[in-house]
Amino acid sequence: MKILHVDTEKGLRGGEQQLLYLVEGLKRRGVRQAVACRVGDRLFNRCRELGVEVIPLKGNQTSDLFRLGAVAKGFSLVHAHAAKAHTLAALSKKFHGKPVVYTRRVDYPPKLNRLTLLKYKLTDSVVAISKAVKGVLESSLPFLKGKVKVIYSAVDTSLAGAVDPDRVEQIRRELGGEPIIGSFAALTHQKDIPNLIEAAGRVVKEYPFARFVVFGEGKLRKRLQALIEERKLTGNFTLYGFVEDVPNYMKALDLFVLPSRNEGLGSVILTAMLLKVPVVATAVGGTVEVIENGKDGVLVPPESPKELAEAVLKLLSSPSLQRELTQNAYSKVVGRFCKEVMVDSYLELYGEVLGG
Repeated sequence: MKILHVDTEKGLRGGEQQLLYLVEGLKRRGVRQAVACRVGDRLFNRCRELGVEVIPLKGNQTSDLFRLGAVAKGFSLVHAHAAKAHTLAALSKKFHGKPVVYTRRVDYPPKLNRLTLLKYKLTDSVVAISKAVKGVLESSLPFLKGKVKVIYSAVDTSLAGAVDPDRVEQIRRELGGEPIIGSFAALTHQKDIPNLIEAAGRVVKEYPFARFVVFGEGKLRKRLQALIEERKLTGNFTLYGFVEDVPNYMKALDLFVLPSRNEGLGSVILTAMLLKVPVVATAVGGTVEVIENGKDGVLVPPESPKELAEAVLKLLSSPSLQRELTQNAYSKVVGRFCKEVMVDSYLELYGEVLGG
């Protein structure tokens, strides 16, 4: 078995982290593989650091399609990890003739056009990272009913051992404020950071020294910064930017919030649960499959700053509730969402696609 992974996304977001978890797990199991991705990008560099073969792509769909069509002939199976990568893998199948697997990570409907229909019909197996994503796919493309397999995103449980208490305290001093409420999210429409900004305006009325911080980058930065200034929250709300050291920055938070409009799963929630940071998230997409409201986290309706703020205030006022939720969350994530489970599931799927 030799697997060619394809991911043409820029940067290193949640989907790329999941791909890296899979690549690492397969490597430990002795599976031969390579990753086709944008030359010089973060994913490209991380794969090289891991000692995994990389196939450089230019980001030009036409040239990349022909390159993939040629290169993939030397592999058993092509696994696409994002929408544009799916297009390349499926359309190049005419040249390489290998089975194609696609993992879909978002819970909004695919565009219903001829290209979408063609690439899904050329795909041998489709994976959804949650039941929510599966439901959207099967509703949008009825011919996929019964053909979509759910394999949940995962977290690396060894991240807990990467936490350095001294570094955590250093980060807390750097961020300032008490308490510190944060999110790891791209600055995009989907993540709905304005929801968190509006909620912060309510929270600081009771906790005037609270610090809200968002770790991530995106095209909405200027607009979000303007909203922070408009709401007079510049002393309480920081758009920090992208950070590599996720475990220590996550552990520096008193509360983690994911305010999204929609989520395939919200894999960053799993990191918070692993590190025993209390979670408040919107009840969208796959988040409801990760969090049981009131047992291992708190769920609120999307686009409702008032209810988001109320949930944050409730948790901040009850350390005992925080301890109960985080302990339950930790037990769940190490049992159901560890990366070993995910890797084994993909290995089983690859065997099925290749005929056992």
